[in-house]
Amino acid sequence: MASTDTSNSAPATTADPRRWWALITVSLGLFMALLDVTIVNVALPTIGDDLHTSFADLQWVVSAYTLALAVFLVTAGRLGDLFGRKRLFVVGLGVFAFGSMLCALSGDFTLFSLTHIQTLIAARALQGLGGAIMLPLSLAILSSTFRGRERGIAFGVYGGVTGLATAIGPVLGGLLVEKVNWQSIFWINVPIGIIAIALCVWSVQESFDTTAPRSIDVFGLVTLSAALFCLVLALIQGADADKGWTSPYILTLFGVAALALVAFVVGEMLLKNPMVDPRLFKNASFTGAAIVAFTLSAGLYSLFFFLTLYLQNYLGFSPLQAGLRALPLSGLVLLTAPLAGAQMQRFGARFFLVLGMSLMAVGVLLMTRITTDTAQTAWLVLLPGFILAGLGSGMVNPPIADVAVSTVSRDRAGMASGVSAVCRQLGIAFGIAFFGAILTSRYNGRVSDSVKALTVPGVSAAQGKAILDGIVTGLQKAGTFFASTGLRNPPPQFQQFVNTPLYAQVQHAVQAAYIASTVEIFQLGAILLAIGALAALLLVKRSDMRPATEGEEREAAPVEF
Repeated sequence: MASTDTSNSAPATTADPRRWWALITVSLGLFMALLDVTIVNVALPTIGDDLHTSFADLQWVVSAYTLALAVFLVTAGRLGDLFGRKRLFVVGLGVFAFGSMLCALSGDFTLFSLTHIQTLIAARALQGLGGAIMLPLSLAILSSTFRGRERGIAFGVYGGVTGLATAIGPVLGGLLVEKVNWQSIFWINVPIGIIAIALCVWSVQESFDTTAPRSIDVFGLVTLSAALFCLVLALIQGADADKGWTSPYILTLFGVAALALVAFVVGEMLLKNPMVDPRLFKNASFTGAAIVAFTLSAGLYSLFFFLTLYLQNYLGFSPLQAGLRALPLSGLVLLTAPLAGAQMQRFGARFFLVLGMSLMAVGVLLMTRITTDTAQTAWLVLLPGFILAGLGSGMVNPPIADVAVSTVSRDRAGMASGVSAVCRQLGIAFGIAFFGAILTSRYNGRVSDSVKALTVPGVSAAQGKAILDGIVTGLQKAGTFFASTGLRNPPPQFQQFVNTPLYAQVQHAVQAAYIASTVEIFQLGAILLAIGALAALLLVKRSDMRPATEGEEREAAPVEF
């Protein structure tokens, strides 16, 4: 992430008359980048049906964006320092808008020899690259544009846009998918991106950081990218019945990921100007905040993906109905985030980190009360958990940002805030891949045991076993995305059984296996959040925080994404 303290920009003696337009420009870019972290979730079931895709491919639709965002965040900030923040921000807007256009077109055309869903995944990665450029540079642009009291106002708007994008993503996505089509959630970014580019060229003054290192950490970028890609790919594909966790392919991916991660850590320790300095983690409070950032995203935000499948596919809600029901989970951040920010100096960052993570752990644990009931009123058992988790999420965001930059020297604040943001994005990608692997493995085992225990009337035992084995194979190949529909729309191979007692038994087995496996990943999410609360309790200390001026505290608050 770019440093905000040593900019060379226009002289501060004369206020730029276009500075408020610059704030609007930055807000547009920030809003688009953060909105696309959440807006896509409610569209996934529709995308899956339209493109006839698998559960694993849907995971990549989200993970491709968050991985690209995480990997390029710090490097993009450094490039802006070197080559001009305005120039790079325009590039980021253009890349994001172009990636959005490709996403929207992916249902009608393909890139090179890719399939439609592979084209969408590639375009999502391109979106993530554009977002990775915009996010760190937006804060640096505001720092170089505003001074004094106006800087506090600008950062307040910045923080408000961050919360607003997170809160309305599911509802806006649901509205667009239901009233227009799933492509519209991407098309909307194109005109906004074009307007933002024009505004940026006109209103934003160029700025650099002449004290920033004049080199880019290519080694760190390559090794970190390889490690994360191979890890997520192994987690997503390991549960595939055709591969399996012990296959040479999956074991090789895990091995490459481990070697690349070791190479990244060792290399970053030796480089003079690393992308991420592992020595930051020598500070216990910084490490605690990083763990909280990761477990927050892995234990809660990644569950949005699975909650969407449950609400839309299993209970049958429309995208808009699902988005509205998830609003307490995403929208209550607007209530508690300002409260935590205002009271943080009084109670301390650790208080809000522990309290917020604990509330989220209890909230996610309450979500495990879902049952095989397919009535739409069944969603009400989620509401208490949504409220608690939403309140806790808002409490945790400001102190994560504050601890990240308050535990390092001023010249390393940019890197520290960047690492914190990376931990968040990695948490989402890891959580979706890890929980998806658990869900698929546990579902396959349960549905196999349940279906094979059934009997087929009117045939011999050998014939019955062959029929049931074929059903199990079909169910496992169809995957958990299909299972989330509760077997309401049977595939062709099951049509011959639809009007028989056997089909009703199989449907019950599928529903029970899917719900029980979903409950398990909710339990794991609660455990991750509890680990985050424990890390904050044991590691975060006031004594690790360096004294900060009032201006620095304002700058720290909106850094986290």
